[in-house]
This record gives sequence, structure tokens and C-alpha cells, in this order.
Amino acid sequence: MEHKEIKFRIICNEKKYLEDILEWYNNTYDTNFEITNMIYDEVNFVDIKSTKFTIEDIFNIGYQFGVEEQRLRQKGEIDW
Repeated sequence: MEHKEIKFRIICNEKKYLEDILEWYNNTYDTNFEITNMIYDEVNFVDIKSTKFTIEDIFNIGYQFGVEEQRLRQKGEIDW
């Protein structure tokens, strides 16, 4: 579904894991989410934009990213 461009910001300490999730999600669900900016501070954030999405897609990306972070924590690959 085409929409006007949406931009949003999420907490993200490791950009690579989010890039992997976005690539998988875009290929699987025919969306076009992309990272536009990384903000390094005490808490790191990533800006994301898209023009091809549903509200459910935004929720699902957050969910998938959270699941991946938890999986990596359980494997001991990340500790945050």
C-alpha cells in the first residue's frame, strides 16, 4: 500500500541487526523501509522512513526487531 512518506525513530544500539530485519521484512512483505540516520548518544536511535507500508508493518518491524534482540541476548551475542 502506498502512502505519503513516514519517518519515525526507534532505539537501536546495533544498526546491523536492524538493517538485517529491514532487509528481510522488505523482501518478504514488499515494503521499502530504510534507515536514514543513526544518532549516537547515551541512548542510540535510528531514523527510518518508508512510502510503502501499513500501520501493521510498522508494528511488525518493531516486534521482529525485539524478537531478534532477545534471541541474540539468549545466545550471549549481545548484552544490552
